[in-house]
Amino acid sequence: MTGKRPPLSSQQPDGASSKTPHPRRADAAISCPSVHDYLDYRAYLKEAIRFEKLEGRIKGHRDVAAFLGLKSPGHITWILQGKRNLVGAPLDRMAKLLGLGSAEAEYFRLLVRHNDTINPEERRKLMAGIARLQSNEKVHLQTSAARYWNACHHAVVRELVAVGHYGKGDAAAVAQRLVPPVTSLMVEESFEVLENLGMIRLGEDDSYVRTDSILSAGENWKVEAIRDFQGKVIDLAGQALLSIPRERRDISTLTFSVSRERLRKISTRIQEMRSEILALVRTDPDPDSVYHLEIALFPAALEEER
Repeated sequence: MTGKRPPLSSQQPDGASSKTPHPRRADAAISCPSVHDYLDYRAYLKEAIRFEKLEGRIKGHRDVAAFLGLKSPGHITWILQGKRNLVGAPLDRMAKLLGLGSAEAEYFRLLVRHNDTINPEERRKLMAGIARLQSNEKVHLQTSAARYWNACHHAVVRELVAVGHYGKGDAAAVAQRLVPPVTSLMVEESFEVLENLGMIRLGEDDSYVRTDSILSAGENWKVEAIRDFQGKVIDLAGQALLSIPRERRDISTLTFSVSRERLRKISTRIQEMRSEILALVRTDPDPDSVYHLEIALFPAALEEER
């Protein structure tokens, strides 16, 4: 679409007009917010409505309320303030108004239900669904990227790029931030490895930019390089127990007996928790630190033969 999209003020929500929200302009100068970057649907709506207003698609809450079939524009304000919930037909119309595709609309509906329910079990299940859709945004490294897994500091340098403004000449400054410390030459190697793998790139201001927020080893976890990487991070956890102040770390240990049926449930909960943490990380608008998280569950005794 090359022309300006028409305003919604003359449209009706249920077929009174044949006009529906149009696809987004490819040449729009304003960045459109992505629903996948949010865990609070009200925060997303505020930015998305602001985008629609700046683009000239709507004039204000009155247009939104009319399209959603709500009598008062104040209802939109109440939804954004958390005094009312977005449910039923207005929820579907809002997704249509914002031009969300099928996957985006599914994520948006889960987000709304998760934010508005007060049932803890329902919230847990909905977050599992949100995390599942978030996982589709992950980038899976191939086994050919073994250089990345060869040293823990590559991963840390990549994350530091996301929290600071560092260029090719800042290896010494980056090296000073790593725990445990590394040399400038090691950071320069990380820059080279990450840039060659397309995991960071130089921006317009000559500072590095992280290209994707979440990486996964995918189904390649059996590869020796990845096992070695995980072992090194476990070793770092042991060092942190002694070298990092308690208020800056969270390390705990449980030893327990358990049935196979409960063990399967525990494994499922761990997977859900890991996915939820990744969702929280991906939607963090302003990261300022880098952490390792090591999750380990393994047998402490041999099972009896049955």
